[in-house]
Amino acid sequence: MTSTELNTLINFKTGSNDTTFPVAEKLPLVNIFKNEIASKIVERNVGYFLIPEVFDLIANQREYKWDVNILNRMHKLELKFSVNDSRFPSTFIKDYQGSETESEIVKNFGNSEGEFAHCIRRGAVFILSGTIPNVTGGGRMWQHVFPADLANLSGSTDMSLDPTTTTFGFPRQFHELLARRVSIEWKGSQPKKIPLNETELNYEVDLKSALDALSHPDNSGEIVGNGIPLSDTGNNGHDY
Repeated sequence: MTSTELNTLINFKTGSNDTTFPVAEKLPLVNIFKNEIASKIVERNVGYFLIPEVFDLIANQREYKWDVNILNRMHKLELKFSVNDSRFPSTFIKDYQGSETESEIVKNFGNSEGEFAHCIRRGAVFILSGTIPNVTGGGRMWQHVFPADLANLSGSTDMSLDPTTTTFGFPRQFHELLARRVSIEWKGSQPKKIPLNETELNYEVDLKSALDALSHPDNSGEIVGNGIPLSDTGNNGHDY
């Protein structure tokens, strides 16, 4: 569906037109609810909207802000402390309780693989390592970002297509649900509220069905081993 088609569908669902429901009022709602649905998508499938962002390490700076477009989580942080080295994953510490005095940090962490870590706070990562030098491209943050905002509702390109190599489109299976969500909001905001139809009342159920249809990759890191057959251990109750 293109953004032009989305606008037409919203008008149809609301029983309005671009005069009674101007595009200038529709567009902010479209982008707000696009982000709302995107957040739910990432909860179900961690592969959606995931992109790496390379940044420079700055001498003696430990805190680095997230991109303003980050959705709700960072997937992985990779670091290198020399321009000629390879980046290696940083260990995530959920609740760092140690000292943040520089001399204590460098005493307990290092700059070699497996020796550095990070924690998250105030919309930023805080690096726990040895002394941080200037390194061009020293960090790479894998993060989930919001699908690109629609600039208008008169486009001819399918909204599911990625606008650039660093931004994402909006998945096709959620286009009608996005139009429906805007319709629900508009009807509820009228001076005399407009009753929702059966399809709109079923929005949450249909959204859940679309989310359930997404694949669920296993990112737990759990390794499950197959146990020795009970018949080999004599513990199957047969001889006891």
